[in-house]
Amino acid sequence: MAHHHKPNQAVEGDPDHGHGRGMPRRPDQEELDQRTARERAEAGLPTAAAPDPDAEYRAVREEVERAVGAGEMPSGEPTRRTRAPFPPTRYRG
Repeated sequence: MAHHHKPNQAVEGDPDHGHGRGMPRRPDQEELDQRTARERAEAGLPTAAAPDPDAEYRAVREEVERAVGAGEMPSGEPTRRTRAPFPPTRYRG
């Protein structure tokens, strides 16, 4: 007896009706920003644009570099050449 596979149409139904075509297309970013600002204004919320993530990253990085330079924050583990050759005594048994 031969094994028979059902055709896709029999399994999935009519491909022209009842099936989604994947994710909807995204609106263009400018249109989305305008709609967001309009809806925020209608809701009584401030309409200021969201902060630029790159600008936030640069500001945080500058603060970290300033703190490291001022000695307020350690800059990391010392190099192998500047470390003691043996672990601290609290590790010895």
